[in-house]
Amino acid sequence: MIHNYNCVPIHTINGELIALDLKPGEPDRARETLQSIKQDPEAHLLNQLLTIEHYADYFQQHGLLCCLTINFQLAKVVTQSTFIQQILSHLPFVRLKLSEDFPNLHDGLNNPLLRTLIEQLNILWLDDLGAGDANLNALQSKMFEAVKLDRQFFLDNVAKPWFSILIANIRQYTNRVIVEGVESEMQLKKLADSKIWGVQGYFLPVLTLKELEDPDR
Repeated sequence: MIHNYNCVPIHTINGELIALDLKPGEPDRARETLQSIKQDPEAHLLNQLLTIEHYADYFQQHGLLCCLTINFQLAKVVTQSTFIQQILSHLPFVRLKLSEDFPNLHDGLNNPLLRTLIEQLNILWLDDLGAGDANLNALQSKMFEAVKLDRQFFLDNVAKPWFSILIANIRQYTNRVIVEGVESEMQLKKLADSKIWGVQGYFLPVLTLKELEDPDR
């Protein structure tokens, strides 16, 4: 079992840790990860879930969620593998995050794969909202427990007068809006005024999984 993963912390506006976003441990592993998914998506996902299971006590004792990104191939594995479904049922703190470039995401619940994920009681998050790859149909379906704004979209628009209105519109479909890329206290205050649920990577740096169990970190 490979534990070479990092965790990007997600905090409330006040700095309370609420979730960890699981990522490959090293930037140069991105190509290796994609190759692993392509060659054997079930083995790849199984490795990730067994790694998360190893740290399940930590997540549960601290009341934290664990966010795991899945693409189309991994989503198919979730819906087709009874074994994967059983593991997920024992990890109720896991959230499956879909990127905005997920195929036919704009179909919402009319997308058979997404509908099956929901029917199996998987809790979904949407990543990269604002990157330009999908319209609001996915949001309006109310499929997603949480939505994360695209980092560049946030940085380009946070200072604009209509930003708070945009967030209010998004919050019609989910109360859990996450923002990555916060760089200043002024931005943080604006997000607090907009009732943002979480910010990613602002209060704490990226952690390795081993650091989760290190009391001196």
